[in-house]
Amino acid sequence: MYYPLSLFIGLRYTRSKRNNRFVSFITLFSTAGITIGVLALITVLSVMNGFEQDLKNRILGAVPHVIVTPKADVNDVDTSLLALTNDPLVAAVTPFLQADAMVQSKSQIQGAQLQGIDPSSYPQWDVIRQNMIIGDISLLKPGKYNIIIGRSMATSLNAKLGDKIRLISTKGSVFTPMGRVPSQRKFTVVGIYTVGSDVEATQVLVNIIDAGKLVRLSASAPMQHRVFVNDPFSVNELASREYFINSFDSLDWQTARGELFQAVRMEKNMIGLLLFLIITVAVFNILSSLVMLVTEKETDVAIMKTLGMNRPTIVQIFVIQGAWTGVLGAIAGGLLGILLAANLNEFMSLIGLNLLAQASGGARLLPVLFDWSQIAAIIFGAIALSLLATLYPAFRAANVKPAEALRYE
Repeated sequence: MYYPLSLFIGLRYTRSKRNNRFVSFITLFSTAGITIGVLALITVLSVMNGFEQDLKNRILGAVPHVIVTPKADVNDVDTSLLALTNDPLVAAVTPFLQADAMVQSKSQIQGAQLQGIDPSSYPQWDVIRQNMIIGDISLLKPGKYNIIIGRSMATSLNAKLGDKIRLISTKGSVFTPMGRVPSQRKFTVVGIYTVGSDVEATQVLVNIIDAGKLVRLSASAPMQHRVFVNDPFSVNELASREYFINSFDSLDWQTARGELFQAVRMEKNMIGLLLFLIITVAVFNILSSLVMLVTEKETDVAIMKTLGMNRPTIVQIFVIQGAWTGVLGAIAGGLLGILLAANLNEFMSLIGLNLLAQASGGARLLPVLFDWSQIAAIIFGAIALSLLATLYPAFRAANVKPAEALRYE
């Protein structure tokens, strides 16, 4: 098979025995460094992606993505809501009422976020609806004063199915001769849900009509609506729509949860940067080993130039020789990183280590999510850095002067 001369000689140099074993050691060390760096970067970022997606599902799947209230000067609210429902970013729109409240059982009292919903228009695929331990959202019938609470709240209040708990809201308080008295009403627990996050310790669901009566909502008050967005991270794009700006006042999940996801993203970026430094160190080893190789091969280069080989070909020879280390390390690290990440939980169990289970007190597994574009960027980035590291030694080799190099040969 025909090979270009530069490719043939460059690959030959990668397999040839060297007089200086130290150069061979540094080359091997460089390949191992790039392999380990790429492996660690792919594994850690895949786990971080999994954590981010897990938080997105467990927290953002349970909290309202956007709560909209029609502006006072909007004449045709139905048309605005229809435009919102038909927006490609929106998955569903349902009537909604939210208020702060206190929940009191026979033994405990704690704060809660009251959510009044319409079970008939509530999405079937909603996270809470899909994670009911017992009961169902359809049991929230108007006038029955039923309530659904999270598992953590049920444990804290020592409440179980069928128990009566009291909801207290200052939003519907009235002034009496005895002072300001908050609105309160006993509700029956008809369901318990779990989503594996702090949401289940605070969020309670009741029928929207019962919630309106509790907070003494005026009949003339504008109706709130909860907007389910296909991608919670696109709420800013939705809020920038012209019809949205003109028709609604809004409150989105970023107000209460935005800092958490910003912190997760920043942590992922910083960990990625630190691990990328491993690859950078290995790339510098490629540069140093190639400089020593050029010094060792000065006589060979001088002979090739004497035989008529031009500068670009000599540059290509040493670029290929140096880049081979980076390509081999990046591909090996990529394959090993994908393999390790895909079997990370099994590997952790094999060595008897399960950090997430120890932290959560359960048998949870590390979430892993592959972002193939991210993996490709890591591999090609490592190869590109390796190519850059070869340029200086390659041009140095091309500048060798045959007369000086062969003077004492």
